[in-house]
This record gives sequence, C-alpha cells and structure tokens, in this order.
Amino acid sequence: MKLTPQFLTFKSPVFVGGVVAAFSSIAVLTSSAVLAQSSNNLPDTSRATASGVVQMIRIDGDQGDIQLDGFLNESVWQSIPAFDGMRVINPDTLAPAPLRTETRIFYNERGIYVGAMNYQDPDTLVARMSSRDDGVQRDGYVLSIDTSGQGLYGYFLRINLGGTLSDGTILPEKQIGRDWDGPWDAVTQELDNGWSTEMFIPWGMMQLPEAGETRQIGIYTERMVTSRNETWSWPALPNTNPEYLSAFQKFELSGINPRTQFTFYPYASATHNNLSDDTKYRTGADLYWRPNSNTQLSATINPDFGTVESDEVVVNLSAFETFFSEKRTFFIEGQDVFATHPRNNGSPFGPITTLNTRRIGAAPVFDIPAGVQTSVTDRNSPSELLGAVKVTGSQGNWRYGTLLAAEDDTVIRGTAADGSAVRLNATGRDFAIGRLLYEDTSGGGRRGIGWIGTRLQHPGRDATVNGVDVSYFSADTRWVFDGQLLHSDVDGVTGSGTMFDLNYRPARGVQHTFTGTFFDDKLDINDVGYLQRNDHQMLDYRFSLTESASAAYRSRTRSFNIINQWNGDGRPVRLGLFAGQNMSFNDNTQLNLNVRYFPARVDDRLSRGNGTYKIPHRWSYDANWSSDRSRPLSYNFGIGNAEEDLGPANINYSAGFQWQPNDRFVTEMNVSYRDREAWLVHRGGTRMTSFEATEWAPRLNASYFITAKQQFRLAIQWTGIKAQEDRFFSIDQTDVRHLIPVAKPNATTDNFTVSRMSFQARYRWEIAPLSDLFVVYTRGSNLPNDLGADYQDLLFDTWSQRITDTWVVKLRYRLGN
Repeated sequence: MKLTPQFLTFKSPVFVGGVVAAFSSIAVLTSSAVLAQSSNNLPDTSRATASGVVQMIRIDGDQGDIQLDGFLNESVWQSIPAFDGMRVINPDTLAPAPLRTETRIFYNERGIYVGAMNYQDPDTLVARMSSRDDGVQRDGYVLSIDTSGQGLYGYFLRINLGGTLSDGTILPEKQIGRDWDGPWDAVTQELDNGWSTEMFIPWGMMQLPEAGETRQIGIYTERMVTSRNETWSWPALPNTNPEYLSAFQKFELSGINPRTQFTFYPYASATHNNLSDDTKYRTGADLYWRPNSNTQLSATINPDFGTVESDEVVVNLSAFETFFSEKRTFFIEGQDVFATHPRNNGSPFGPITTLNTRRIGAAPVFDIPAGVQTSVTDRNSPSELLGAVKVTGSQGNWRYGTLLAAEDDTVIRGTAADGSAVRLNATGRDFAIGRLLYEDTSGGGRRGIGWIGTRLQHPGRDATVNGVDVSYFSADTRWVFDGQLLHSDVDGVTGSGTMFDLNYRPARGVQHTFTGTFFDDKLDINDVGYLQRNDHQMLDYRFSLTESASAAYRSRTRSFNIINQWNGDGRPVRLGLFAGQNMSFNDNTQLNLNVRYFPARVDDRLSRGNGTYKIPHRWSYDANWSSDRSRPLSYNFGIGNAEEDLGPANINYSAGFQWQPNDRFVTEMNVSYRDREAWLVHRGGTRMTSFEATEWAPRLNASYFITAKQQFRLAIQWTGIKAQEDRFFSIDQTDVRHLIPVAKPNATTDNFTVSRMSFQARYRWEIAPLSDLFVVYTRGSNLPNDLGADYQDLLFDTWSQRITDTWVVKLRYRLGN
C-alpha cells in the first residue's frame, strides 16, 4: 500500500477524564485511498503516531456514563473534540461533503461510545422507520469497525433517522453479511439544525483477536443524505475503490481484554394450529459463552426454529433447486468464519457454498410405500433438532470454527389404499462441520488459505465434503483472487471440482473480472451445502466502468459480459454477450437498461436425466425506471422480453409504488404480469410440452410503527398461473438434436393452474436489544389444479383453502453480562 505524508495541525491541548491529549504539528502517514479527502481527515480526539495510527480517548468511571437518548448534552461530549473530513462517495466525486458531520468517539471497558451531530436543514430530513435491516432510503449514519485491526473481519452498524437499526458482519474486502444482528443500541433525535445520534457498541458482541496491553482497530464512518441522494464517508472509500475493510483508519486502544461473557437466551412459545385445533408449547434456550475475547462457544437446548418470518412464494418448475437464506439466530451468529468464497453469496447459477445451514432441520426424507397417501404439509414440515453446538474463535493468524447438530426422528401418519392408518418414520440426520483459516497481512495486502469439511450421517446416506480455499489481495490493491478446490464422497461415489474469481482494477471505477469453474459430474455437496449444478465448466469475463458527475447524470455504470459455460461432454450450456447501463440522474430518478444475446446451446437439465437437446439462439432485453425514493410517494416501472427456449416471446411487465406519508407508516405494492408464448415444461420421460401461459404476481407490504421498537406488519404475496397446452415434443435419446415435434400423446390435457399464497400479520416489540415479543398469524395455501377458474376465483379460493393457518406467540429475552 502506497504511503503519503500528510501534516496536520491541532491547535490546543485538551484534558478529558484524566487523560491529556496535547496536540501539535504531527507528520501522519496514511494510505493514498484514505488521503483523497480534506486535510482534517484524522480526528482531533486523539494523538496520532508516525505510523498513521490514532490513539482513541479512553474515559472510565462515572464520566463515561451517558444516557442513550440521542441528545449530545452530556459533559463528556462537550469535552471531546469532534472530527469530520467526509467526502462524497456516491456519486463517486470525492468532493468535500457540503454539510458538516461532527463525530466524537471514546471507549472504556464496556465498549465504544459514538456521538454524531449531522448538520442539515430540518425541512430536508427524511426519517423512516422500518424492520431491522430493511433497505429503505432515508437519512442514516454508519460506524463500521475492523476489530481484527488487519482488515480481516469486522462489523457494519447503521442507525437510521427515526431509530431503526441495520447491521451485519464484514469480510474482505466488502462482503457484508446482513443476516447477523448484534446487541448494540443507538437513538436519534431531530433538531433545529439537523439531527444527532448516540451509539453504544459493547465489546462482548464482537470477536477481538488476542492482544497485549494495546490493540488496534479500524474505524469507518458514513452518512446518507437522502434529499441529496448522496452518501459521504470518512475515510473516503467509494464502491469503485478496491479497498474497504483494509483501508479503515487505524485507532490504538489500551487495556481492552473483555472479561468472560455469558449470554443466556431463553424463549417460550405457543403455537395454535387452526386446522387441527391443537396448541403446542415449547421452551428452550440458546447459550453463548466467551471465555476470552477471541473464542465463543454457542449451544442450543430444545431449540425452537418455528418461524416468525416467512420465505418468499416461489413457483419453480425448472430443474434447479431454489436457495433460501438463513433466518435462525443460532446459525447466523459467528457464521462468517465458515465463508470460503465470494460466490457463497451468489453466482450465475445461484450461491455455491459448502455450508448451507438451511439443510440442518430441513424436511426429512420419507420412504412412502406405493398407495399410501400423506399430507403435503406433514411431509414438508421441518425436522426437529435435538440440539446443536458451535465453537468459533481465533489465535494469532488462525481462525477456526466447528458446528455439530443432531435431528430428532420424525413420525407422520398416512392412509393406505384400504383406508387404514399407516405410521411413517424418518430417522434424523447428524451433521458435523469444521473450518480452519490462516490469513496474513504482513508486508501489505492479504493472503489466506483455509480448509472446510462437512459430514452428514444417516442410516440411508453418508456424505463427506472437503474444500481448500485460497485468497489473495495485492499490496497495490489492484488484484484480488479467490479460489477453492472441492472433493465429495457420497456413499462411496467421489467427485471433485474447482472455481476461482480474479478481479483486476487498474483505476478507480474500472474493473475486469474473470470467473472460472470446473466441476465434474460426480461432485455432490448438497447434503450440507448448495450447488445448483455439477458437470459444469465456465470461463466468463465481465468489464464494468463507473463514471460520476456529468451534466446529464449523477453517476453511470456500464458493463459488458462474455458468458462461456459448457458441460463435461464439451457442449455449451450457457453462452452469451451482455451489455448493460445503469444511470442515476440529477433529479434522483434511475434508469437501468440491459440487452443480452444468447448463442445456440444445449439443455441437459430440464429433462431430469432423460436426454440432451439443442436450444436455438435467443435475445433478451429489459428496461426499469424508478422515481426519487426520498419522496413520500415513489414508483417504478419495468418491461422485459427474455425469449423462450423455443424462440417466441416471454414478456414481463412490472409496476409498483411506495407510499410513506410520515415516518411511522409505509405501504409498498408491487405487481408483475408475465405473458409466455412457449413455456417449455418437462412432462415425464422424454415428453416435453410448450404452454401459452400468463402469470400474475402481486405483493403487498404495510407497516405501522407505534415506536421505533414496536411494529405491526402485514405482508401478503400471491402467484397465479394459467397455462394452456400448445405444442408437444419428444427428446431424441440417441442423439443431441432439436426437440422433435410430435402429436398429442394422449387424451389427457396438460393444461394446469398454479395458485400459491402467503399471508402474515405480525406484531413485534423489541423489549431490549435482541429481546422480542412476537405475536404472529400465518396463513398459506397451494391450490390444487383448477382448470375452469379465472384469476379472481383462483385468488379467493386460495385464501379460503388453507394448508397453513397458525397463531404463534413467542417471547425471547437476552440475559448476560
């Protein structure tokens, strides 16, 4: 990393809590990325060293006690000098921020305290409450912390005007995991000259490496000003810059080795099933123990993984499994150490990850005899867990983690052909996961090598996966490489594969990305992980260019992709030339344009192993426009045509609005309509049918906040499809050719309808950080085929013909030091 000297002048000595910070002219060395900002980029609150490290002020005793109310009226705030130095990073101009942001930070044995004064015309403030982590456009303030002090792992903490929290974990360089929630707190206040916030971040919620008397952490601050559609930060680290976590300003602290932390997280819940008219009661607890600052032991006793959240309604008739993200607190906590590759978060064929914790406690697999009828709801209900244990930690340059979980046996009842009752049993699965990671930042940049292993044991299946991952971030910040080798053994059948991502950024705003994959046809990681397809070879290229601040737009990103993907037989399964442009205009509206050309390829998956056939070349385009989301009423429109595999049109229209007349109420409505002229669906064996189909998919969300900590939310999502058979085809299993048109194979119609709905009404009261009372009503349905119904009938029948209808009351409370 290039170092450039900067000379800062601090004019007066300051006495705070018995500590004298005598400021004078100091030569400071910081990275070139950080120095693209004003000369007051280092805070006045501390003594800066010649290495560019700043000593953060420590205030112990009563003087460090503040009432967390958002007002900066305690004497401690008045005695600490503020720092600013923010620059505009979105749009990426790096111009000095036009308004002041005064940040004050101190620490003690309990944690870090932050007070921020955000100067702004009060008439331009945008305060909006939402559920935690919702991506709502509003004014906000971010403090991110690199607790490793070496750019290896950290935490993202955002307080939004109105009191809603957003947070997540950070891995290099900017992989932010939004699923994690921490027990920190913050409060905001609207003022005559802007708004202010107070934040408290306890040491006990963060992983800290082992250290002596002193340690270093990195700090990054950010501010969102919605009325200007701008984001400012200090240090100035725009998305076009390759550095993020490793470029945080380093602060030095002394005497911080948090004592043993113990957290007891009990819950009690009651679930009433309106369909069976029975009520189940459960109690249990999660336990978290930190014997020291760099180790955490987690356990769960009689866990309740019953849902107070709901997954999206998805209609998937493809050959690829849908991925659902984790929502359960126990599995999210400390999960970042198990991340092995950026593609854990997504790829052209969905995420690729050796650990998908949604497999643990998933629906069991039953061996159902012929002629026995069972309830779909019973078969798809999650498995109960007997318990789970997780250990995560670090030692020097090493990080480690292990996770053990055991499912209970599951019993359901079925009905035989003669009407007699049948008892069906599924044996629970046992899971074991291990992780070891070595990372080194000496000499600049970052290098890492790690191992991950997963194992599933079950009387009917034994699966083991091992992976080795490597990462490299060059000292000049231009090159980033991530790769992984994989090996699987499932009941004696072994497979292997490898993947890599290579990024080159020769200048700010310019990025070249090469993505490679080789998976053989025996690789299988899906017992514990997630992989949409094996038998896959890929070498893709992407170029992107981001430009900012012209007379026509605020920012513009243009991209070009070359897609080059094949199977093990040397046949192309996905080829493409893509071009896109995303523009943000001066009036805060946005326009996104994409055009894609797909050369001829083959499909070797939709037939479910019944043959490979050719697909002709196709085109795709889409355009999406959205209005200024800082307004009380905003809206969006979109249109696209992704030609079907057989060539005819597949047109999708979308529209939506968001109405937020005040900071407590918001309603959002989105609807999409799809018109398909040749939807190709596998009908068994070598049979394929194309359908003329239409689809409606409306979604409504509405929330009212009694306070920032109490929310009432309604969410409803429905998908309705009507498909009429059109043409019939057969797959030639002796050769790879285009589908063979055939006559209708039988008198039975292939026409079908789909009607699925999810409805949830939820009250949530956050009694204390991560302590909540939930009252939740959930209703779901999946209507059987109803060929004669119109869309209105499908909608109303779906509401009345329930397969899920439950009330849940759940209380969880976090206890600990």
